[in-house]
Amino acid sequence: MIIAVYGASSRLGEQFIMAAADAGHSLRLHYRAKPSEQLPENATVIVGSLADPTAVREVLRGADATVVLLGHKDDARVPYIAAATKLIVSTMKTLKQSRLVVVTSAMAGESTVGITMKIRALFARRLAHDGMMEDRDEQERYVRASHLAGWTVIKPGTLTDGSASDRARMDATVSIGAGSQVSRASLAKLLVAELGAPKFAQQAVFVAER
Repeated sequence: MIIAVYGASSRLGEQFIMAAADAGHSLRLHYRAKPSEQLPENATVIVGSLADPTAVREVLRGADATVVLLGHKDDARVPYIAAATKLIVSTMKTLKQSRLVVVTSAMAGESTVGITMKIRALFARRLAHDGMMEDRDEQERYVRASHLAGWTVIKPGTLTDGSASDRARMDATVSIGAGSQVSRASLAKLLVAELGAPKFAQQAVFVAER
């Protein structure tokens, strides 16, 4: 399988690249600047802006599936994720591609099954500066309204740098609380599995370690 990856430079992106390469997949990786780290032999790097339709299209060229792992930096000042996702979705439609997996936040979007209002309010205050929470909400709306046959929104608990664990669970009914977390390595493996054998097409699902 050829997988287009946006957010390759993130810590989750790094884990996903390793997991996908280990599973034998070829990768088309988007970077905003040329990466310095060594990448798998089956990876193609495309450097460009997420606002550039040509760069976005080149990442998608020939892809069987796309994964979006974009995140806000701690010092981010301008929301960009929703706009980038909108361009990715529209380009996929032009290319007649349909399999899209997008990692957002457990606290974003319209699906908050298993999340208490208190916890959602806490995270909303944390992410509300400069419109970052709204950016995530809008991103999910674009994906849900895309009419792509194979979209999936993945909403993990707090991400950690721990090792991969078999205790990580992904489902629409997974409960997310203040202490819910999942390692990036575990999430990366679940993403690769979902891309290879889709179970949650046109669904939003939560991820946490039991």
